[in-house]
This record gives sequence, C-alpha cells and structure tokens, in this order.
Amino acid sequence: MEKNKPLLKTSGISKRFGVVQALSNVEFELFNGEVHALMGENGAGKSTLAKIISGVETPDDGCIEFEGEKVSFSDPGQAINSGISMVMQEFNLFPDLSVYENVFMGHKDIFKSGFIIKKQELIKRTYDLLKLFNMENQINPVNKVVNLSVAEQQIIEILRSVSYDSKVIILDEPTAALSSNETERLFSLIRKLKAQGVAFIIVSHRFNEIFEISDRITVLRDGSLIVKGEQMKNMTEKKLINAMVGREIKEFYGEKKEKPEGVVAKKAIKVDGICDATGYLKGISFEAYEGEILGIAGLVGAGRTELVRCIFGADKRSKGKIYIDGNEYKGTSPTDAVKARMAMVPENRKTDGLILEMQILLNSLITKSGISSSSRIRHKNERQDCLDMIDKLRIKTAHYRNPVSSLSGGNQQKVVLSKWLLANPKILILDEPTRGIDIGAKAEIYNIIHEVAAQGMCIILVSSELPEIIGMCDRILILKDGALAAEIDQKDATEELIIEYASFGGQERSQSESNLSDILEESLHG
Repeated sequence: MEKNKPLLKTSGISKRFGVVQALSNVEFELFNGEVHALMGENGAGKSTLAKIISGVETPDDGCIEFEGEKVSFSDPGQAINSGISMVMQEFNLFPDLSVYENVFMGHKDIFKSGFIIKKQELIKRTYDLLKLFNMENQINPVNKVVNLSVAEQQIIEILRSVSYDSKVIILDEPTAALSSNETERLFSLIRKLKAQGVAFIIVSHRFNEIFEISDRITVLRDGSLIVKGEQMKNMTEKKLINAMVGREIKEFYGEKKEKPEGVVAKKAIKVDGICDATGYLKGISFEAYEGEILGIAGLVGAGRTELVRCIFGADKRSKGKIYIDGNEYKGTSPTDAVKARMAMVPENRKTDGLILEMQILLNSLITKSGISSSSRIRHKNERQDCLDMIDKLRIKTAHYRNPVSSLSGGNQQKVVLSKWLLANPKILILDEPTRGIDIGAKAEIYNIIHEVAAQGMCIILVSSELPEIIGMCDRILILKDGALAAEIDQKDATEELIIEYASFGGQERSQSESNLSDILEESLHG
C-alpha cells in the first residue's frame, strides 16, 4: 500500500432501518497507525457505521475499501479474517464459559469439532493478555465470565479483539465501564499497538479521553457527515459540542439550585457498618441528606456497585443497619426498597434495568404503575407522563410502543432513568447513569438530577467518570478494596486527590494473589 493512501475508506455509505435513515452518504477514512474518533449523539449513526465496517450490518448503498481493494463483509467472521475486529458496546460474552474460552472463542484454528485444543497454551496466552492491563492477579483465566464484574467483562471483550492481531480495531464505548486506572491501561495498550501500525476507530462520549488519545475525528449528526477527519489539534470542546448537537451547551454539569438560607437539610438515609454476604464490604458507614448529591468513587473492584446493590437489597447484607428518615429500615429486597420510596438505576441496564422485548411505554411505567408485561395502562395520564418523559429525556424512537431492544444503548439508559423518575422516590441511587449517553443528553440528565435534588430528593451517584463526580456532587465518598478510604467536599476535590485515595488510601487488605503457575496447576486438577 502507498504510504499516504488510507488503510480503510468508506464512500457513500447509506443505511435505513424501517422509516429511520440511520446513515446518509457517509464518507470515512482511516490510516495506518492512527486513532480516529467517531462521535455524535445517540442515534447519530456512529455504531451503525462501525457495524457496517465490521460486517455486523450491510449497507444499502456505498462501498468499503480495505488495503486498496473493495470488500464486502456479510458477517463479522469475514471482517475478522480480513483484519478488522470490533468491540461492541453491548457485551457478547458466554457467561458460563471461562475467561480464556471467551477470549479465543472466535479463533478457528483453536476450536475443532466443538472441542478446545491446547488448553494450557490458551490459558498462558490469556494470562499474557491480562498482563497488558495489569489484571493478571485480579482476573483468573479459568474462572467463568458470569462471576466477573461489568468492568472486568469489558476488559475481556477488549482483549478478545486484541487476540486476533487485527490491523483495524473498532472500540464502541470501550471505557464506559472502566475506571480512570483501567482507562489509562487501555490507552497504553492502544499506543503500543498504534506504534506497530494498528489503526483504531473509537466511538465514545467522553471528551477528555477523545482529546487525549485521538489523532483525528469524524462527527455524525442524524446520520449525516458533519465533520470529516479533522485533526484533533484543530478541534476544541466548544466546536465539538456544536458539531454534535447543533447548539451551544453553556452549563454542561447543570446549574446547582441554591438551598434557602437558614434551612437545615434533613437526613434522608444513614448507613451504619454495612457488610455484604461475601465479606467484601467492610463495615461502611455514611449519611446522605435531602437535596444532596452524594458521589461514590473508586477504582474497578473498589466495591462501589456492591455497596449500592447491598443498600437497595439487590445483594444481601450480613451486617449493619440502614435508617431512612431516622427510622430503621429492615427491608431486604428491591421490592421492600421501592415501598420505602428508594430507587436505583443499575450499572447493567440490559440485564437488571429493562425488559428488552417489552414496549418502551410499559418499561417506563412498570415501577410507577406496578404493571406486568401483559397488563394494560390503567390511566391516560400515565401514558402522558411517559410521553412527557420521552420528550424531556429526548429518547429517540420511531414509536413509544416499540420494544426497548429497538433503541440504541444510550436511549435504553434513558428509559431506565425515566422509569425511576416517574416513581418519584425520596432516595435515588444512580449507578453509572450516563454510561453510553451522548453529550447533549448528559447535560439534560445533569439538569434533571439538579432539579429533583432541589426538590428535596436525595441522590447517591456512583460514577467512574471523575469529571462527572467532581462536577455534580456535593460530597464524595472514595472506596478502596471494599472499605471507605476517604470523604471529601466538592470544593476540595481534584482528580489527582481522588485517584490517590482510591489507589493508596484507607485500609489495606491482605490478599494472596494467584500467579500463573497456580492458575495452570488449578486448571490441571479442576
């Protein structure tokens, strides 16, 4: 290939899904050893273009050139064999298989007649891949994927794509479930592969990361090309926002509503010495107040999700007490929590937050109305409440009676949020509420969070995005290894300070770490 010719090029790509024009005459170029950001709001067509390039979808019009030749992929396997692989936003793992089986599942030379060969070699190769993330002591190659956290599953998806030795790797929201620590490890890996000539397409909503890792950027809006291959050095955050949403967003993290002078906030919830059934959470205690946005930060595996799931009753607690409005709360299940006017937007919307084949309308009303998948809406005003929420959160859908599975990942997340906002809780727990959400919708959701907090709702916000934690929260709890490492006020919060506490502060937990020889020995006898 000529030095200045693109490694990958698309021309006139168009794609329609029913009445929705997902892409219209889109052009795109990718060169050897570059990181090319692909950005736009939810529904802009980013993931559709990525799926067409990787063989998941076929275009209605247009063509793809790879290494100077026209190509046409009818499935992802053909793209992988040609040197193009993709990490999807929604995980595509086999939960009951081991980590190493998932990593090498698509390698035809490894699986023959349904039986795996060279087991020990694959375990070692998986271990070596995990070392790229410094996760070899946290993730055991022989463990089942079902036992991994969402962040750990994201890492497995990325490593599976790396294992193909692809010339082009497409990453769709690769850092959505990763903490800043894991993100930096991913970026180090990208830079290493980039130096070897591997090219990356990154679909993301995280501005700071895009500006840090990308060489050029293409922006789509409503399926059309707005910015084509602009050098990142010529792009500013303001230009990027305007290109994506077509309007200026002045207060990205929303406007905090000032509390009336002389009014003392009432304690909404008190958590006293809570421990989970696995013994990972170590007697965590804190308080949160009406009208407050309390942030919970920490690295992957710190116990953030475990803590809020334990409070909500999604996971059992072994010790500790919870008090709501000063009274001891003895509920032990999500049903009890809902009755106590507590709500939780879960980290994994696909498995815990939605009934994917149910209508968008019914998903939104399932908590408020107590309806089942076969029930009907009882009141017209309930339907209107849902429609108002669809409009307020800008949920992009052809019709509110379509199944939630028809929506993009970001729009699915908005439906989960609408479900709980319509239930009008006193305490709202948000676990990664803007994961996979575009820049315009994020700003709107931030304003909604401030709005309900100003009305007295207590917000507990878990996020791996440190700018989000600092920009949104009044106080921040920092967890490390299942324990509370620190509590800081927003005015004192910096990314560096949070990372320092999350990495080194708090109680140190002694834990024997498995090494490669232990893992291989276990696999031989287990």
